[in-house]
Order: sequence, then structure tokens, then C-alpha cells
Amino acid sequence: MKNRNIGLLGGGEEQLALAGRLAAETKWEVYAMFLESPRLSPRVHAAVDFRDVLWLCRVLVLPDPACREGELLNAPLWPGRPVEAGQFLGSIGKGVLLLAGETTPALRRAAAAREVALTTLPPGRPGQDWAQRVLDYLAEI
Repeated sequence: MKNRNIGLLGGGEEQLALAGRLAAETKWEVYAMFLESPRLSPRVHAAVDFRDVLWLCRVLVLPDPACREGELLNAPLWPGRPVEAGQFLGSIGKGVLLLAGETTPALRRAAAAREVALTTLPPGRPGQDWAQRVLDYLAEI
């Protein structure tokens, strides 16, 4: 049986909606990192420290866009300090699928330097939100 753990790193309302849909509509075990909200589904495991759960996940999903600037993770719902991608990129194991929306050149360079494969999802169809784009992609793997 394949590992069915998926982690969401950062994001705003769309990433929050994705976490809820993944937990409710799929067989994925969902972990949220750098994503806090009282509206986070109780079915989603909210990690206090990303290092506690990152290693569990076969798939990691960055938000769309992935970064606010350079390598800073787009994490408007995270009350802590800004998160640099290097904090988690260095901890991603080989063979992990890392999905992202729009990325910055700095993030792509950082991922390449750490030998982390970054899969950028293409823009969605008109009316298709981020959650549906990710769900559609996951259905194909």
C-alpha cells in the first residue's frame, strides 16, 4: 500500500479549503504546516513544528502562488515569523512529490540546489479553483 500522507505548507483561504476537501473527500491523511485557522477541519492534523510531520508525507503541496517574494513561503494564515523555503526544502526526502502553483525563480533555484523535484501545476480551467486543480492532479497519480 502506498503512503497516503499529504502535507500542505502555508497558504491562505484556498489552501485551507484544499485541506478540508482532501480530508473530507479523499483517503489522504492530511497534515497542515504553517497554516493555522479556527476553520481548519478537525480531520486535518495541524503540526506545531513542520519537522514532526514533514518526513511522513509522500506528497507536499505549496500554495498558489508558492512564495510572496523570493523564497518566502506564501503563508498569510501563519502567525509566526516569515518562513524561508530553505527551512523545509532541506528536510524533504527523495521521492517526495512537491506540488506548487506559481513559483519564483529563487524558489526554483533553491529546490534545485537541494535536489528537490518541484512540480508546478499548470493554470486551471476557467472557474477551477486551487483545490480542484490539486485534486484533479492527485487523481491522476
